[in-house]
This record gives sequence, C-alpha cells and structure tokens, in this order.
Amino acid sequence: MASLHPRDGHPKVLAMIDAYLDESGIHDGAKMCVIAGYFGSPGQMRKLEKAWKKTLADFRFPMKDFHAKNLLKTKKYIPMLKELARAVGQQKKVYPVTWAIVVEDFNSFTLEQRRFMTGATLSPMSRKLVTSGCPTKPYFVPFISIIKVVTDAAPIGGKANFSFGIDRQFARYAIALFKQIVENADKDRPISTWKSRDRLGNALFPLATETAQLQAADLLVHVSYRMLDDWRASGTTGQSPSHIYELLERVS
Repeated sequence: MASLHPRDGHPKVLAMIDAYLDESGIHDGAKMCVIAGYFGSPGQMRKLEKAWKKTLADFRFPMKDFHAKNLLKTKKYIPMLKELARAVGQQKKVYPVTWAIVVEDFNSFTLEQRRFMTGATLSPMSRKLVTSGCPTKPYFVPFISIIKVVTDAAPIGGKANFSFGIDRQFARYAIALFKQIVENADKDRPISTWKSRDRLGNALFPLATETAQLQAADLLVHVSYRMLDDWRASGTTGQSPSHIYELLERVS
C-alpha cells in the first residue's frame, strides 16, 4: 500500500497489484501462444518469492539454472517441480491467470482485424485504425487480454504493475503498447470497453534468473501450454485444474 498526499491535505491510500507473467509459443512454427503467471499485492508476492527460494534451496538447485521447459523434460526434476508447485499453491492470496490463442485461428482473421486485436487504436471519427498494432504476432492477443484481467482486479484508484519474462525482441513493442494505453487512459478518443485501463501501472522486464516470481510464472505457462496443446491436438477439452500441482500431475 502506498500513501498519497493530495493538495487538499487529506492523505489517500493507493492499493497496488504486482503481476509476473511469462510466455510460451512465440517462436516460429508454434501452434499456440500462451501467457500465464501470478498476481497479488506486493507483500503476497514477496511471500511467494520466499517460499520459492526456500524450495530451490532445499533441493540444492541453483536459481540461475531454473528453466521450466528444460526441467519438465527430465524425470529426475519432477519431484522438485511438484514441491515448487505446492509452495506456490500454498499462497492463498496469490492468483494464477492464463490466456492462450491458437495461431491458426488468429491467422484466419483479416489483416485489419488482427491489427485491432493486437492493440491498434480505432478512431471514433473516421472509424479507421490510426495505429499499426502487431498483426503478425498472435502473442499480443493474450498479452492484451491478460493485462485487462489483472487491471480489472486492481481496486479503483489503484495500479497494477507488470513484470514480464518475454523474449527481448518483443520488449520494445510491449513498452510502446503500454505507453499508448497510458496516454489514452483519460481520453475519450479511442473506442474501448476496457474500463480499468487507467489502473495500468508500469511494465518491467527483470531477469528471470534473479526473479522467483517470474520463475513461478515460467513453470505455470509451460505446463499450461502442454495441457492446452494436447487439447488442441485432440480436438477435445476438459475441466481445467484448479491448482498448479494438479496441472503438473497431468503433464509430467
């Protein structure tokens, strides 16, 4: 919680949310793009960090070497991943969030539709798109959607800050998209049903090798990708697990 001191002399309290998100499926040839992670108050996210680091220490596993995609391929690391999943699941006020898109479905839309879906601004006067969006990058559909989910969870008057573990080639566009959203937050010019966009805080890109919360997001996004891709390939869906430990049980 941060205390604000406005000009009227009455301090106000601004509630903050921190979100840590990672991606899977931004490489060429990917069948799906998935973004997932966790959000909660700064204090709750620090508790997750402490629990994550303790679990890695218990297994004598260097934090800098954690890469969920690689570890999931080796059975000897599954017990450690399950304990990490338990540690995350025990954080009662840390909330998971996942969003995905099938690349083939994304490419079935027109260029203009894909521009709008990936952040292009629509002018209410001309009814035309006035910014480019990123129509060749399906990743930005779940990117934008998940930002909306998290900001909706922030209280009115509060802010949601985001830390991303995304590939550096996408960082420049992500920063530009955040800037566009913030600049338009208090304007009526863009057409948008996103009512919580004024709660958008900062976009940060810390190193995952040094950030436990991003490593937790890394684990969630890769097990989510595997389950969702199985559903896509089989043409069926099932009930989503309510706990990352259960999700990990399914794909390990």
